[in-house]
Amino acid sequence: MSIIRLLPDHIANQIAAGEVIQRPASVVKELVENAIDANATSIKVIIIDAGRTLIHIIDDGNGMNKEDSIRCFERHATSKINEVGDLFKLQTKGFRGEALASIASIAQVVLKTKNEDDPIGHLVEIEASKLKKEGEIVCSKGSSFEIKNLFFNVPARRNFLKSDYVEFGHIEDEFIRISLAHPECKFHLIHNSQEIYILNPSILRKRIVDIFGRNSNEKLVPIEAESDIIKLSGYIGKPESARKTRGEQYLFVNNRYFKDAYFNHAICKSFEGLIPEKSFPSYFIFLDVDPSKIDVNIHPTKTEIKFEEDRFIYAILLSSTKQALGQYNISPTLDFDIETSFDIPSSYRKNDVIEPQIDINPNFNPFQTFPKSTVKQGNSSGIEKQGFGQLSTQENDWENFYAINTSAEAKQQQIELNDEYIHVPHYLIRGNYLLTNCKSGVLVIDIKRATERIQYEKLISTFIKSPINAQMLLFPHLKSLNKQEAIIWQENKSLLDQLGFKGELLDNELELIAAPALLKEEQIDACISELFELLMHTLIDKGDIAHKVVAIIAKTSARLATVQVQEQAIALVNELFQLKEHVYTNAGLPILKTITIEDIELKFK
Repeated sequence: MSIIRLLPDHIANQIAAGEVIQRPASVVKELVENAIDANATSIKVIIIDAGRTLIHIIDDGNGMNKEDSIRCFERHATSKINEVGDLFKLQTKGFRGEALASIASIAQVVLKTKNEDDPIGHLVEIEASKLKKEGEIVCSKGSSFEIKNLFFNVPARRNFLKSDYVEFGHIEDEFIRISLAHPECKFHLIHNSQEIYILNPSILRKRIVDIFGRNSNEKLVPIEAESDIIKLSGYIGKPESARKTRGEQYLFVNNRYFKDAYFNHAICKSFEGLIPEKSFPSYFIFLDVDPSKIDVNIHPTKTEIKFEEDRFIYAILLSSTKQALGQYNISPTLDFDIETSFDIPSSYRKNDVIEPQIDINPNFNPFQTFPKSTVKQGNSSGIEKQGFGQLSTQENDWENFYAINTSAEAKQQQIELNDEYIHVPHYLIRGNYLLTNCKSGVLVIDIKRATERIQYEKLISTFIKSPINAQMLLFPHLKSLNKQEAIIWQENKSLLDQLGFKGELLDNELELIAAPALLKEEQIDACISELFELLMHTLIDKGDIAHKVVAIIAKTSARLATVQVQEQAIALVNELFQLKEHVYTNAGLPILKTITIEDIELKFK
């Protein structure tokens, strides 16, 4: 008896959905890419509850006839390829024919579509791979996909989804990637009846500014290169726009977004010495490559791509990025066209070279003695000159000469020994580090990190009981925000208000009237930038946001922390060791280090 059986279509589709449709963002990606392949010029994305309740994609593309509107939900049904050879010359986003079948197996789908030739549109309703309804409907040219109750029949997968905030962040990422790849197309994103993006057709630079804010325009540097292998174009960010977290790194090949650590390394390498360590430059780079030289059929998500000439592309990326930075005087360059000859004044060029003359006093005697009266003590003017090199000292024998140097050295030692902190238990090093005795040797404390830990614990204990103290600003602090940042501010306004940030949003410009009392006025802008960077590019639940923001406030306020007097040092040490956690900061960085007696003894061997 045979034990091998063919899987039913609905089970096979659910298995495929595990790879193709990982979360609501995957649905948005697949459907919007299908709209692009259908030559759509306007695409509207409507989201409710981060995609759990509804994902609605409307486009004005080619649409489908009655037969195609039903067949498109079958497994491995595609209009993109006809034969095996088409895999090596792909110009479309999709080609596998798995997306719609996978979506239909785990959601309730309503399709309304009409092509240009048909006088009337077609309606198809599918639930869990089963056709529920089909018929005719009046609609405009294009397609409308309504994806309702995603993962309704896979409760484990639905419970696996993160918070609405996190899931919508993934949707937004996919939306931005596709809209950057097609600036000629109009895009519209709505979440819970709130308009997030309205992107009109434009050029790439304008599209980047529309998404990331008008401040990004001045930070963009054009990059361009062309060879037999690839054609490269796009923009890189200036070094000052580098972030500590990833988020604005976009690579496209043939208008298809992809991830590649190898190429990312080439771009980051060109910024060496221009940006701080563990910072990431922003870039929007497009590669045009012969489709036969790449393989996009690596993974169902199609974000992994293999290149035949990856080493050459790496070299081109590295050199073109460096060239762009040098061309716009962002990085130092060597100009080999400059004449390296010395600039000799014309008045000297006709004169003959004269050999320098040396005057020597033949009567000079270094052992000659002089009366003590000729020397005035404590005054350098008492030194008499007798010809070349003839100096008189108070005692001119060689022993006394070295005795004077010895006394000067002793005086210097005395200055070092008479340090004001020598007789107290704590020693300060440039106001940044503090040394104190411990049983095993010497304890070195980082003052800034210690202050950060102390401030963090104070703020958290305060926040648990009541809102953090806010200091009213003398003048409102204005900061321009992009669309993403404005949305994040609105979503977290009540929480940020409790944390000490009080302000209003006026036309994508934040007017801050109060800030946490710990922050100085010059620290507010840096703190807000770091705050938005955290909320935009870090996937965290709302329960952890307060702790993360408090950590940023404490870290920012501690950057100017210093200890000048001994009383401050003693108070800092006492406060630090009263904490339950005093060894590491909230970010896991060491606050103190111990130098043992053995380590010190080794230094003197």
